[in-house]
Amino acid sequence: MTEIELLNDLELTGRVLREAETTVGHLRDRKWELVEELKAMGHDFTATTEGMDVVLSAPPSMRF
Repeated sequence: MTEIELLNDLELTGRVLREAETTVGHLRDRKWELVEELKAMGHDFTATTEGMDVVLSAPPSMRF
């Protein structure tokens, strides 16, 4: 690849990465909304297999 092609590829890669990071951020926000709704309904995350995933990825402000 030429230098111009490499620079164009780098620019495109950066753009795609920014879009992916935005999508991941939205998905994380939705995940925590769902966790809060389920907790409010009495779901016990400490007693379920999905609870382990939630606990392992929990931000410090989350309390179970």
